Amino acid sequence: MRFLKLIIKVFLTLTIILAVLGWFFYDYYQPVEQAQTPPLVVNDITGLNPVNVTQNVRPTTEQEIVDAVLSTTGPVSIGGERYSMGGQIAYPDSLHLDLRDYDEVINLDTENKLITVQAGITWKEVQQVIDPHDLSIKVMQDFNNFSVGGSLSVNAHGRFMGTGPIINTVTSIRMILSDGNAYEASPTHHYALFNGAIGGYGGLGVISEVTLELTDNVPIERESEVMGFNTYLQHFYDQVLDDESVVLHNAFLYPPNYEVLRVNSWRTTDKSLTHNQRLRHYDRAHWWKPAMIDLIARFDLLKRIRQNLIDPLIHQQPAVVMRNWESSYDLHEFGFSSAANTTMALREYFVPVRNFEVFVLKLRDVYIRYDVNVLNISIRYTPKDENSMLAWAKDDVFSFVVSYQQGRDDASIKEVDRWSNELNQAAIDSGGSYYMPFQIQDAPDQFYQAYPKADQFFDLKRWTDPNNRFNNMLWLAFYPDNQPAKAAWLRSQETPTAEGES
Repeated sequence: MRFLKLIIKVFLTLTIILAVLGWFFYDYYQPVEQAQTPPLVVNDITGLNPVNVTQNVRPTTEQEIVDAVLSTTGPVSIGGERYSMGGQIAYPDSLHLDLRDYDEVINLDTENKLITVQAGITWKEVQQVIDPHDLSIKVMQDFNNFSVGGSLSVNAHGRFMGTGPIINTVTSIRMILSDGNAYEASPTHHYALFNGAIGGYGGLGVISEVTLELTDNVPIERESEVMGFNTYLQHFYDQVLDDESVVLHNAFLYPPNYEVLRVNSWRTTDKSLTHNQRLRHYDRAHWWKPAMIDLIARFDLLKRIRQNLIDPLIHQQPAVVMRNWESSYDLHEFGFSSAANTTMALREYFVPVRNFEVFVLKLRDVYIRYDVNVLNISIRYTPKDENSMLAWAKDDVFSFVVSYQQGRDDASIKEVDRWSNELNQAAIDSGGSYYMPFQIQDAPDQFYQAYPKADQFFDLKRWTDPNNRFNNMLWLAFYPDNQPAKAAWLRSQETPTAEGES
């Protein structure tokens, strides 16, 4: 009798588990068709920011970009792979330049380790060209889906130790301004344009071509440790900061308690490879990977299982790989696919190294108080940015890259607005800033506190773009000359009241 009851309990438990998983995967894959957008609607990976444009042009040559800019006197917006998450690639009723077909390698100089590319090319495509020559990208994001031009527009960074943001690896850019003329800009020639356009979110003109420094593709070995967040800073000073063998470094702060870090350092080595493949290749047959990551994001119990069981099993395995292998992740394998009622999204905060622990305490307080569904927090080091006008690293900083899950309904969006503003201010109060390629929910006073050279950038925009042609939702929010347009747009978004209502 007891055995029969046990069988019944197991059967019911499995039935419930299968029902939950069935519901989950049904819900997870429901939005595949919904995610399709009309040709004149520009959206991003979250699906939260549809913007209607009047024309969508996909140039393949620089002359086609020039012709498109000169074909209208109205606003122009610029987009690449569409991974910015708050409308930074689109503007209402604009001519939209979709640069995804503008993706050729113009020149590869293997002797001097330089490559010149069209701005729409992705890091993945660049890696496929340079890897056979044992060359590697100096600075890029963790994922290779992004376009090079888009990465310059946000002044991206990664886990690379000591190199800082991408502006430090760019030798020159070619810019098309609103008059249709092309200008070469570098740290020594038209340097104001160079320092404004990189990290300028498409506000000055179109980045047409980019010349980048490359480095050697070397074997690297992973070292992994677990520690409390209050011991990490000393570990970083003692074991990482001045060690020139460290190529990549980051730490994961585990939710939901935000007390424990897994610290990974990849050091140069002469050991034999444990994995001989040189570049990762995303396999769409592995659809279950992002689905499982999304499932983990929904339950604290599964997050703890990941921290205490899955990650230890993964990281206790020896790992000696090529630098390019560890730099060629695909974003879609990490759960960045929107579901019917939810989406994964990112936030990022920059805090001076010395204030690391203070900010962790503030971050933990906000996320626990608001019950934010955080999947992962990756912490990276970046030295001070001396160059870009809109520098987010005004000091040597740790960046906190937060991936979280949120609902698509208005209440969820307003909730994200509240905790996001609190953390923006916490980063500012800690002497740091926040990153702008995400949902535009920061207040204007926070923007100017985080980016004190904004007025200098806006003066440059008035000079390079006197008719305010190059625009997007970010500059609609913060560019002073856009305030009348912003007020009109906000009025257009108001829900009309029913007849007879006040």
